[in-house]
Amino acid sequence: MSTCQSHSVKRRLFKDAGRACPIDYKIAKDAFSGTPQESCDVLYVVGGLYGNPFALDAIEAMVQAEDSSKKTLVVFNGDAHWFDKTAENFAAIEDRIQKYVPLVGNVEAELRRQTDVGVGCGCAYPECTTDEAVSRSNRIHKMLSIAVDKHPELKQRLVGRPATLTVDVAGFKVGITHGDEKLIGGWDCSRETLQDIMRQDELDGFMAANSIDVFVTTHTCAPVALTLARGAIINNGAAGLPNFAGENFGLCIRIACNSSEEWSFGTQLDDLFIQAVPVRYDHNAYVKWFDALWSETSPAAVSYRDRILNGPEDYLIDSLLGGFSCGPSAAGVRRSGTRATVRDVNLELAKLLYFEDVLDDESCTITDPFPNTLQVNLTAKCNMACTHCHHGCNPKRDEHMNHETLEAILKVARDRQMQTIDITGGAPEMHPEFEWFLREAANAVSNVMVRTNLTVLDLPEYSHLLDVYARLGIELAASLPNVFGAQADMQRGHKTYDRSIKILKSLNDLGYGRDSSCVLDLVFNPQEPIMPPEQNELEQMYRRRLGQVGIDFNNLFAVANNPIGKYGASLIDSGAFQNYMDLLIDSFNPDTCENMMCRHQLSVGWDGTVYDCDFNLALGLAAEDENGPINIADYANNAARSLQRSIKFGNHCYACTAGFGSSCGGTLVQGEAS
Repeated sequence: MSTCQSHSVKRRLFKDAGRACPIDYKIAKDAFSGTPQESCDVLYVVGGLYGNPFALDAIEAMVQAEDSSKKTLVVFNGDAHWFDKTAENFAAIEDRIQKYVPLVGNVEAELRRQTDVGVGCGCAYPECTTDEAVSRSNRIHKMLSIAVDKHPELKQRLVGRPATLTVDVAGFKVGITHGDEKLIGGWDCSRETLQDIMRQDELDGFMAANSIDVFVTTHTCAPVALTLARGAIINNGAAGLPNFAGENFGLCIRIACNSSEEWSFGTQLDDLFIQAVPVRYDHNAYVKWFDALWSETSPAAVSYRDRILNGPEDYLIDSLLGGFSCGPSAAGVRRSGTRATVRDVNLELAKLLYFEDVLDDESCTITDPFPNTLQVNLTAKCNMACTHCHHGCNPKRDEHMNHETLEAILKVARDRQMQTIDITGGAPEMHPEFEWFLREAANAVSNVMVRTNLTVLDLPEYSHLLDVYARLGIELAASLPNVFGAQADMQRGHKTYDRSIKILKSLNDLGYGRDSSCVLDLVFNPQEPIMPPEQNELEQMYRRRLGQVGIDFNNLFAVANNPIGKYGASLIDSGAFQNYMDLLIDSFNPDTCENMMCRHQLSVGWDGTVYDCDFNLALGLAAEDENGPINIADYANNAARSLQRSIKFGNHCYACTAGFGSSCGGTLVQGEAS
């Protein structure tokens, strides 16, 4: 009944109890198809009541307060029971919810069995939930199961209870279940899973295929909400427990054509309001009731009493994955306290296992003597201020490369017969000598790449660069971190997705992505602290999604977010830094090391300092050789000075070597990651 605590934990318990979904949890593929089974003006979906009679009091009061001229439907989408413990408490809850529409959750699915099939509570907890938590959940359920088994007439009430329901609310189709669209106890609508863009694509496709506008679940006991191309997905967490830090109330879902006066988070589809509303039960009465049933050493008290009293160590801002906003009743929105600094990030990185200690191949610690790429960071100025930017670029930054340094870069590129000049920023287009440098670079090397955020090209003073790019045959690496607008806007700013799509269409009209002389690459990086999907699979999905709006491109680069600078600080602020670093370290793949970008390129900062990579630039880790720190002018003035040097590593390097690996050119190895 709880969401993931970390990305991985050591498993000691190898029984299926609490970890597995039995075969009869499978939901039929056509369960959500066809016309809605019910209709109403106001829909309440109550998930995870967990036997809390006081939460049920509060829900019934809310329902009674609705306009009597409108039809109100109340659906209990599973786990109405949990802390009941006794047959009497179970019967009392059942008596009250019979007048509504109860669905089956994993708790009810296991209570109604005549024979125990060994799946415990049926929660199907993922690996990131500890064995201790799973073990306690199995015991909580077993106590209630023993009590109900003595009363066959009570078990009979659960027989035949459906797992799904579709409802028409003012012409919008709402799909409702407990876990996900595939399994009663499925976790594919958990917050962690919904962060994955491939899962977002899968779920959006399911909703489109079944004409569903809103999909409502619970099960994971942690709220999450997002909008996709088809509509909205919302998981209320728990109606019978607090969901965020500092709260003492639950949440249920209200869907109607008028807004609730109280709501914690929500969104609007045309005239339809989809909102998580507070279930303000009598907190003191509930604590007294709970303590009378469960001693302080009981599995229920150990797992849940602190949550009941203080709320979980969870925050609303982490639940909203795009398209939803906080409401007037929002509590526990974000962690309080001082915002993390770059110094804090560097201190946290310094506490980790040193990257060099996991790098066995000594040849990978030295650069190629003849690198083929010069990466040039022209400026820190940018028209945007993205949450994932490791440089912290924004419109107020004014650092930019001077003319002498630009000339030195061009000379080195010619003298050393470089193949590619890779131009980045900030928004490189905002450099005052950008066009001049672009033309000179095109004459110096065979390939010039510009990394663009696309939106800068929508500004009148830079829009002419579209034609300049096409005329010079510049390769473009364009940032498009998501194919769903709400998620892209959450990461990069309001309406940035629509502006990016507009520019991509203009580039296609100029031949980009369609003409072999005008290469258009797209760059993906995750919105959340997770690793990118497999690049080829992701590229196929991007082609399908963008093809639907008439956009073509050449390649997709899947890039991992590096936990440094502004992004690293945001991870500390959200409490996700350690889990993300554990994920990267545990996913270290030695096969990626040969192709690390630091081995095959020079990165030059706006002051001319040479770095092994753009991430080292952000950290101020200047490259050195036997003569000391290197400026690009040193190479320009001495053509005999060797480009080979020892690489400066740091613990941020785990981001480049995890899974399939990550670089400015996408993944480093193909196929299955180690």
